[in-house]
Amino acid sequence: MCRVFPIKLKGPARVWFTKLAPSTVATFKELSGHFVTHFIGGQRYKRSSASLLNIKQWEDESLRSYMNHFNKEALLIDETDDKVLVTTFTNRLQPGEFFFSIYKNNLKMMADMLYKATKYMNAEDAMIAQGGRPKKRERQDDPLLDKGRKFARSRN
Repeated sequence: MCRVFPIKLKGPARVWFTKLAPSTVATFKELSGHFVTHFIGGQRYKRSSASLLNIKQWEDESLRSYMNHFNKEALLIDETDDKVLVTTFTNRLQPGEFFFSIYKNNLKMMADMLYKATKYMNAEDAMIAQGGRPKKRERQDDPLLDKGRKFARSRN
């Protein structure tokens, strides 16, 4: 098996194999152990669902951009729970019509969320194509909210 093993190797694995000192490997088990030990560092590990908390929709970011970013990160997570996906997605979403719709319709499944988001993204794209812009979120003049923002900025 040790003689057949290098035939299938390509790229960095073949280079690694050719650099092995002669007569240093006695069994196939030993060879496979060396191989795994050398290449385990290149293995991509799945992330935890806590990494979704780092994603948020920025004030000027489109729903489509936020969805793409969120979905890419969600795919890197091992064994995600639907409730966690929905919660993290909605908690980091900018307030607006879509945000209101999620809570109004009590969406609890990520598939429903994606379906609803697709409808909103298509409407947003149609408005832009016709020369219009989606409504910007109105700023609420709340002195406590402003004080909280200033405090959060000063801590960062």
